[in-house]
Formats: sequence, structure tokens, C-alpha cells
Amino acid sequence: MAKFASGALLDGIKLDPNSLSPLYRQLYTGIRRLILSGDLPPGIKLPASRTIATELSISRTTVINTIEQMISEGFLETRRGAGTYVSHHLPAMTDFYQAIDEDDPEQDVESPNLKLSRRGQGYADQPHQYEPEGIYTFRPSQSAYELLPHEVFARLTNRYQRRPTPADLTYADRGGFMPLREAISSYLKTSRSIRCTPEQVIITSGTQSALHLISQLLLDPGDAVWMEDPGHMAARCVFEGSGANVVPVPLDEQGFNPELCPPEHKDKPVKLAYVTPSSQHPLGCRMPLTRRIELLEWAQQNDSWIFEDDYNSEFRYTGRPLAALQGLDKSGRVLYVGSFTKILYPGIRLGYMIVPSSMSEAFAHASTIMQRSTPKLIQQVITDFINEGFFATHMRKMRKIYDQRQKVLLAAAEEHLKGLVDISPVEQGFHCNAWLPDHVDAQEVEDTLRQAGYAVNNIDYYCMRPYRRKGFMIGFAGTPEEEIPAGVQGLAKILRQIL
Repeated sequence: MAKFASGALLDGIKLDPNSLSPLYRQLYTGIRRLILSGDLPPGIKLPASRTIATELSISRTTVINTIEQMISEGFLETRRGAGTYVSHHLPAMTDFYQAIDEDDPEQDVESPNLKLSRRGQGYADQPHQYEPEGIYTFRPSQSAYELLPHEVFARLTNRYQRRPTPADLTYADRGGFMPLREAISSYLKTSRSIRCTPEQVIITSGTQSALHLISQLLLDPGDAVWMEDPGHMAARCVFEGSGANVVPVPLDEQGFNPELCPPEHKDKPVKLAYVTPSSQHPLGCRMPLTRRIELLEWAQQNDSWIFEDDYNSEFRYTGRPLAALQGLDKSGRVLYVGSFTKILYPGIRLGYMIVPSSMSEAFAHASTIMQRSTPKLIQQVITDFINEGFFATHMRKMRKIYDQRQKVLLAAAEEHLKGLVDISPVEQGFHCNAWLPDHVDAQEVEDTLRQAGYAVNNIDYYCMRPYRRKGFMIGFAGTPEEEIPAGVQGLAKILRQIL
């Protein structure tokens, strides 16, 4: 294949060294725009990294890091000895993405024919007067509490507690403390390619709070919700509690696939699909770009919502965090949900969701009626924590620590668990999956390990229908590095007795 003329590529990329956006993000956005618009068609070869760096007057390291990130996300692919190409597996996207203006991250997109549920409309229309402004080893979802920046939190908290103003002591804004919404919006645009305004950010008391809000506002009893199977058990409980008809959709190696929906449900209307595309919970697989595009097209064609649960997206160990599904959405179908639970600790009860701009007022209104559970003080402290750089510093530190803890776990498993279970590394998240031999009773294994103090979770717990493999989740993030080898040895001793 002929090499793509470097001038034609570079003419479409404009870099501003004075911009607040880093050069690697500007380069990433420029190449991504050319791919999505069709100006860089599938299979075309990119210029050499040295050529791009020279012609754009930037560091070659910046170019290489950008290209590696885009390879991870599926936009580009390498061929040994032949260079870097636009991924051959991308569908034609020119028409599908022509409405997106990459230079305007706050660009509004219309969401035609989308309505609140009858129950949700009742919440939104309700008149309301607003004020002005025992830890176990290897727990899968636990962060490293002992490494939290407690002194920083104490100092930031004292700012507001020492001499609180009347404004500090009243309710937060509708939808959450506006400075926090602004900080989250700014952060997500840079780190996850999220497209939103601060008004689209709704502060919640965590993912469960967001699930409840969405189920109340968008689902009527009997509406079909398609869920990953295996999938997030707590989410399933919320949907079923709201009266929705939860339909289990089996997974393939790329995660959620609408084509695998049970035949008896495939041709029936579906109101919402719940997915964890960046790191499927609990299996850990990553949804590739092609599947993400297919899922967005499916949602648009079926007039359906997509609930994107990005619960541990910040903790990726093989590169920068992946771009979110929401950033590819041009029709306002994706409801993006994140949380500070894994980044900091569950007791903080602080999360957020990004909703379509056409529904931001309704969600802000309803959230104030249905929840005021995250104290304004915490929202103020986390705002300062983000804006003053402590958040970014903490994230860099924890990624390194969790990556190292996983390596220690895998090394210990190679030494002590070989032949007992099959454990593979993960690119992202807080746990690995330990796969058991087919003849083993996975529930018995879980019960026995829990009695010994190991907080492992059986994969079957997350399934609505039997899964093809048996195994359990083994966490590494919340267990101190020095305790992991002995913990693995003890786990191996128990497994030898019951397998």
C-alpha cells in the first residue's frame, strides 16, 4: 500500500503551543478527527513518527505516545516492519460522525424522540422550593485506604470548617456544587474525551444513586433493560426494583454484543442497555472501537439508551485511560456514570453522571428531590482537591502502586497457584480472575476461602444464566504489597485441600 502523503495529513492538524490542552491531546484529537471524518480511510499508512514530529515541530516522544494510545483504542494498528496504519476493521464513519465538531467539546447534540418515563416526568414536574446555594485479604473492589492523603483532606476540610460562611452551610446547587461540576467536566474532557458542559454533570452519592435516578426518570414498569451477563449485580437489583424487565445478554471476547441477545427478546423494544465498555465487570475485557460504534448505531436505530458504567476507568496499567464511549456519541444516547469510590474510598459517597443537555434540568431537579446525600462540605473539599492538583498527583501514585501490587500477585501465583487456578494479568481494574477446573464446585471454593478470611467473589454471583467457566475474583489493589505473597501461599494451601 502506498504511503500516505505526510503533507496532506499534517495540513489537517493544527497545534497551539499556548493552549491549555497538552500537545499530545491536540495531536490525538487532530488524527482522530481525520479518521472519523474519513479523510484518513481504513488501511492508509501514517507517516513515520519522526516525520510527524519534524513537520509539526513537536517532540517525537509526544508523537509516539499519541500513536501508542490510538493503537490501544483501536484507531490505529501496526504491521511488523511495515509501519502504522489506520485500523482496517473500522467501518465507514464519515456520515455517522459528520455532525460532530471536534473543536467544540461542549457542542450540543439533539436527542430526538427521547422522553422521560411517566414516573420520571412526575418527579421532574414536582413543585419544590430550592435553597440558594472489617477489611479482608484480596477484596476485589477495595482501594488502598492506608495510602489516602489524609493530611491533605484534613487541611482542605479545615478551610470550610474553621470559619464557615452562610453559603457553606446551606444546600448545594441543583445537580450538585457547581464548581465541582465544572472541575469534573474539565477533567473528563482531557482525560476521557468526554463531551459535556458543567450543566450536564449531575453529582450523585455514587453509582447506585445514579442507577436509581436513571431508572426512576427513564424507565416505566415493564420496560426492557438489556444487561451484560455476567454483569454488575447491584445494577441488576436497581433495575428489577424499578419494575424493569431485565434481559441477560451473553458476552463474547469483546464484551457486550446485542446480536447475542436471547432470540425471544431480540425483536422486542429495549429501553436501555447497561454496559461497562472500558473494563467489563467482572471479566475485565475491553470493548474495541468497532464494537463501540456498532453499539451506538444500534442504540440510535432502536431508540434506546446506553448506560456507560465507568467505575474503575482511571486505573489502567498499560497506558493512559481509554476514551469513553460517551465521547463517540453523536445522538445523545449515552448516560455516562463515574465515581470517586475506587479513586478514594466508598465512605465518601460521591459520584457523578453525564446526561444529555436536553435532560440536564430534569435530572438536576429530580436529583434534588430524590437525594441530598452527599454533603456540600465533601463536594467543596473534592473541588479543591481536583483544582489544586492533588487529585492528579494521587492518581499517578496509585496507578503505580496498584500496578506493582498486581505484578507481585501474579509472581506469587506463578510460584504457588500453578496447576490449581489459571490467573492472567489485567490492563485495568482492581482484580484478576482465578479460573478453576471445570469439575470444581465454585460456590464451595468461595465459601471455604471466605471462612478463612479471603474476600473473594464467585463469578457465578454475577450471572443470570450459567457461565461457561468457573472461577472467582481475587483483588490486589487493597492488599498491601508485603502481605500478598503470604496471602497467596495461604490461599494455595486451602485450594490444594479442596480441589
